[in-house]
Amino acid sequence: MKNFIKTFFGMLAMIIAFASCSKSDDFSKLVEEQRIKDSIENARIENLKKEQAPQLKSFAIKNFTNPKLDTATGIWYDLIAEGDDASYAYQISSGGYLLYPTAVVNYKVNLLNGSDKGTLVDESKEGSPATFTINKERVILFWQFAFFPKKLSFQGKEVNIGGLTVKGLKKGSKIKAVAPSPFGYDQVVKDKVPANSPLYSEIEVISISN
Repeated sequence: MKNFIKTFFGMLAMIIAFASCSKSDDFSKLVEEQRIKDSIENARIENLKKEQAPQLKSFAIKNFTNPKLDTATGIWYDLIAEGDDASYAYQISSGGYLLYPTAVVNYKVNLLNGSDKGTLVDESKEGSPATFTINKERVILFWQFAFFPKKLSFQGKEVNIGGLTVKGLKKGSKIKAVAPSPFGYDQVVKDKVPANSPLYSEIEVISISN
């Protein structure tokens, strides 16, 4: 329902913007302005990924048993346990929306200190796992990449989802990962997290469901 509402209001905003344009070239101008903004933002993200890449690589090689690089995001990860494959199936709804699961997890999030773990900035309480819906309102983009699979089937076609692993995280999955700052809190100062900070996270999935 949340996804539908967001899509509805997004489409409504576009319709209003279109209706307010007295000429077709006005609408074309809006599209071009948005294209330029997107291009600038993408360039900013790519520059940060490139700048932070050596530190992330050094950290992963030093701290991960089986380090792997997701080249699309610049995230390094180590899938320690795949989990129970039958415990959850990631899906795209008939309307074309990705269904967001709710996961119960044990986790830690740290800043980096060179190639070592730095300040602990967030964690679940011992003996009391945390519950999150895996969407952008509840978790950082870094975690969405960690949870969702690389691809899903929809209407007989393979759809690129962009996750780190083939199957995504399931019950019993354990993963360590380190990500560039744009996929963490980006330019936002968040409690103990300075702006533009790469993040390291450990996730253990206790359960996962719709």
